[in-house]
Amino acid sequence: MTEKIKVICANLIEDNGKILLVRETKEIARDKYNFPAGRLEGNESIVEGAVREAKEETGLDVRPVRIIGIYQKPDSKQENNVTIIVFRSEIVSGKITASEEHPEVKFFSRDEISGLNKKGSLRSSYITKAMQDSDNKQAVDLSFLKILE
Repeated sequence: MTEKIKVICANLIEDNGKILLVRETKEIARDKYNFPAGRLEGNESIVEGAVREAKEETGLDVRPVRIIGIYQKPDSKQENNVTIIVFRSEIVSGKITASEEHPEVKFFSRDEISGLNKKGSLRSSYITKAMQDSDNKQAVDLSFLKILE
């Protein structure tokens, strides 16, 4: 089996105390909820990847303002190594738009997200960990990120 290394850019978007999640339809995560997130493409920075994923999955234009955390999940059984960079992002413009790939895009309260977690309906444990880290102000300014030319 070939080793797969994935870099994922994710957005924690909060409005009025609620957090935006999308429901996924792809086979690997069918009916699981996730932050607006996806794989980094070869020609973009991690900030650009986060902005693109938010637009594709939610219809919203966002601006990442802080890095909440970097979460890694090496999986020797599947020969996968996934690194997820979670940004605290703010809505700049746009209207929430569902799609075939993400038929539900909505803001959830923390209690609702806790309920989804208890039912096993969250895509990954990084979601609750990033929420905790954000609530505990464990984030760094984007100036921490250095883009090399």
